[in-house]
This record gives sequence, structure tokens and C-alpha cells, in this order.
Amino acid sequence: MLPESLQKEAIKSAEQALKIKFKNKDVLRVALTHSSFAYEIGSNEFNEKLEFLGDSVLGVAITEFIYDNYPLLQEGGLAKLRANLVRAETLADVAGEIGIGDFILIGRGAEQSGGRRNASILADCVEAIIGAIFLDQGYAKTKDWIIDLFRERIAESGSQKELGDPKTTLQEVTMEKWSTLPDYNIVQEAGPAHRPSFSASVSVKGKVYGRGSGRSKKQAEQVAAKEALEQVLK
Repeated sequence: MLPESLQKEAIKSAEQALKIKFKNKDVLRVALTHSSFAYEIGSNEFNEKLEFLGDSVLGVAITEFIYDNYPLLQEGGLAKLRANLVRAETLADVAGEIGIGDFILIGRGAEQSGGRRNASILADCVEAIIGAIFLDQGYAKTKDWIIDLFRERIAESGSQKELGDPKTTLQEVTMEKWSTLPDYNIVQEAGPAHRPSFSASVSVKGKVYGRGSGRSKKQAEQVAAKEALEQVLK
């Protein structure tokens, strides 16, 4: 198939998979073009600049959404959540879900070496597509598209009791709900000196919400805090 025909077929397939009708087909074509294909056909248009743009748009959209929807998370927790969502592994999973590997424009050599399944190439293409949507449709529609695609991943990664330090998160929750701090108590110490074991409980206003064990007092308290979060966030 001639390069022109390949590009038209890729654009058509991409629009169907992305569920977006592009006003400017050219910007989508560039987003789908890996450098190996561009060099092969003697073109200097490939998706690296759009990837740069899309990376920024993705970061802003995800940051805005989690800032609005996870009010109990402080900076560290928000940063960790965002990092989980925008990392290359997550983007490669998104690419697989959309089926980008089927319509990315890639050179013969790169294709023969498994480029259509290469996580880095696929993740970069997702970012380039986001950049293309932003240029063609504007920020609001791009953000809606991103959040629809990432919503389940955000919910899965964004369980507040799994982000950051459970003790810190529990403290934030109890201060917000009851204007008081949790109280930790080491209820048991066991084992030899070189291999101790500790059991802890955590209570709020006299009620025990969690218990936990660990090789150190801190570890036991963290486990207790995580259990308590499961109770107080119900």
C-alpha cells in the first residue's frame, strides 16, 4: 500500500477508535506518525513535538481533576496519584485499550522489531494524540476525553487509604470529621530482641478503629491506621 493510502487508512481507523471526528486530519496524521515512518518516506513530520504538547495537557487535565475530586489528599498524595496515572506503563495500557498499535504509522524496520507492541512507542503516541486533540478540539473537550478514558484508572489508583502515609491521611480525616487527632497505643511487644513483634491499636475519641502488627512500632501503627481508614471512610 502506498504511503498516502496508509496514512488515510490510519486516520480513518484512529478516528473510529478515538470516537473523535477531527476537523484537521493533518494534525492527527502527524500524531500517528513515528519518526521511523517519516524518515522512510522522506518526511520531517512526526509526532515528537505533539508528544511534548500532549504530555503537558495530560498533566494539567489529570492534576485539575484529582485536585477537585480528592480534597483530603495533600501535595504528596496528589503528586503520587498523578505520577501513577501519567507514567509510561499506564499510557501503554491505554494505548492497548484503544488499539493504537493497529494504526500507528511506523517504519518497516521498527515494525519488524516489534514496534507496534513497544510500550515506549505506544505511550508516546498516546501523548501525541492528546496534543492533536487539544489543537483540534480545544482544552475542554480534550480534558473530557482524557477523564473518560482514565476514569476507572483514577478510581483504582485514587483510593485515599492507599496513597501516601496511612497515618498522615488518617490524621487529616479525623481532623476534618471530628476536629481531633487519632490516638495510638502499643498493646503488645513480643519476640526476641533481634526479631521483635509489635501490636498497635488506634482510637478516635475513645473508640478503637484499627489494629495492626509489625516488626517495629511504626509499622504496627501504619497497619492499624490503614485498617482505621477503611472504617472511617465508609
